[in-house]
Amino acid sequence: MKSKKILTMLAAATVALTTATPALVNQPAQVQAATVKKNKYGFNKLYTFPKTWRGKWYSTNNLTPNPMNIQKNSFDTPWANDHVKAVEVGTVKGTKKYPWQMSRAWKSKNADLFAKYARVTTKTMNGDKWTIVSPVDEKSTKMGYAFTVKTELIDGKKESVLFQSHPQVGEVTNQYFRTEELAKKYAAHEFKNMKYSKVNPRN
Repeated sequence: MKSKKILTMLAAATVALTTATPALVNQPAQVQAATVKKNKYGFNKLYTFPKTWRGKWYSTNNLTPNPMNIQKNSFDTPWANDHVKAVEVGTVKGTKKYPWQMSRAWKSKNADLFAKYARVTTKTMNGDKWTIVSPVDEKSTKMGYAFTVKTELIDGKKESVLFQSHPQVGEVTNQYFRTEELAKKYAAHEFKNMKYSKVNPRN
C-alpha cells in the first residue's frame, strides 16, 4: 500500500512539473520583449541628471531662466524658459527612423508633445565632458545648449558652478551659481580652467 501511495504522489508531481514548464520557459522571452519595446515617438528613456546638478542655479544673464531649476529628469530650457523632461532619443516604434527623419506632417502633428521634451546627448569639448540638451526632432545639436558642472575655489571656499556653452564649440557663454549673491559677483569672472567665448560674452 505504501509503495502504491508513493507512486501515486510521484505521478502527481510529474504532472504538476509538466504543466508548469511552459510558463517557466516562456518567462525570459517575455522579459526580453519588454526591454526592446520602443516608444512611439522615439524616446528611449528619461535622462537622469546627476544629483550634484539638481536644484536651483542663478545667473545674471537676461536671456536665460533665473533661477534655472534642474530636477532628476527635467529642467528649465534656456531657449523657451519652459520646464521640460529630458530624454534619450532612439528610433520611432515601427520604423528605423529617428524623430528628425520622419515626415514634416508627422513632426507637425507631434509638435506640441515635442515641446515638452528635450533630447540629451554628451560630447567632450576642450577636454571637458558636456551634457547637450536640444530639441528632440532636430538631428543637429546646434539649436541646443551644452552644460557641465565643476567645483571652483571662490573666496577661499569650494563652490559648484554650472557652465553653459555653445553645443558645438565648448566655449563658455554663461555660468550659474547656487546663490544670487555669487551670480552677481562672479557673472563676468573667467575661471582659469575654462575656455570662454569672445563672440557671445556674458552679461
